[in-house]
Amino acid sequence: MLIKGKSKNKSKNKNSNRSWLELPEELWENILMRLATIERLLIAQKVCTTWSRVLNEPFMWHVIDMANCRGLTNSHVFPYVCHDAVNRSQGELVDIRLTFYATKELLVYVAER
Repeated sequence: MLIKGKSKNKSKNKNSNRSWLELPEELWENILMRLATIERLLIAQKVCTTWSRVLNEPFMWHVIDMANCRGLTNSHVFPYVCHDAVNRSQGELVDIRLTFYATKELLVYVAER
């Protein structure tokens, strides 16, 4: 049904020119921190350069939770993914949660970093 008169889409048109990329970086950090570690490592960093840049910041990796690896189907990949997360923390890791995939070698690697 077509309604004559003032357009209700004026406010919609005003905001349609805004880009999601113009959001403050703090907001992107907040959004990305809500993703599981495995999702940040395997998916989110590939979305765009903004997400990749934010996910390269060490503070994004203060907490690494590898206990819920629903996106990781191959257990042989687990140590490599965990190494990547630990390396991204650049020595600022505060808390890490691992699953039964964790090996003695992996624990030593985490402790040394």
